Amino acid sequence: MYRNYIFDLYGTLVDIHTDEYKDELWQALCPLLAEDGVSYQPEELRRAYHDEVRRQEALLRKALKDAGRTGEPELEIGDVFRRLVSAKGVCLDGQEIAALARTFRILSTEKLRLFDGAEALLRRLKADGKDVYLLSNAQRLFTGPELSSLGLNGYFDGILLSSDAGVKKPDPRFYQMLLRQYRLRAEDCLMTGNDDLADCHGAAAVGMDSCYICTEQSPVRQRLLPPRCREIHHILEVLTVGEAALAKLPD
Repeated sequence: MYRNYIFDLYGTLVDIHTDEYKDELWQALCPLLAEDGVSYQPEELRRAYHDEVRRQEALLRKALKDAGRTGEPELEIGDVFRRLVSAKGVCLDGQEIAALARTFRILSTEKLRLFDGAEALLRRLKADGKDVYLLSNAQRLFTGPELSSLGLNGYFDGILLSSDAGVKKPDPRFYQMLLRQYRLRAEDCLMTGNDDLADCHGAAAVGMDSCYICTEQSPVRQRLLPPRCREIHHILEVLTVGEAALAKLPD
């Protein structure tokens, strides 16, 4: 039996679709920025945004390489928006940047809902006295409001997002941060996610069992699942895996 249940968010508990390239997003965002004195044309803004994301990701990878380390660094999306507005000679404070990021997310989101059974699963785990954690490659400025709107905040005993940690799955350091921060033992944990590499092999790298669920948001599977990973077809099957004491199976 597992004491701690760890979940990925998007594509695992939450069914989401966003489009950061659609014309309507950039056409709607430009007039809002103009109210703060930030002047962009829609195509100019779209190009600047994606260029800045790539630039910051490249800088983070280079810094990691220069330090002689490997892994998966994560940017903080607020820094991207700060660069976009400062390029036009404007300075916005933290609350204004957060509001801009939230507006961007709302405009780019086309679907956001819980998967069938997700809330029932979390409710059952909590009723059974289990501790539940969220470990997600996600941006705090986007995900914080979405957790609230979906009614999920009350279910988690701990939340660790990649934008806060500076690293992302499958980097073992991200998993180790969660274990250290909440004083968990890997052998007492079950990780569940929809990405075989990030969620399942990432968990296996720190000695954690896992469940893999393929959803519409799942990337193409890159390799065989780890030995101590169970493939499931509905999120409520996590309960069955936990009851089966998968931790006792041989490697």
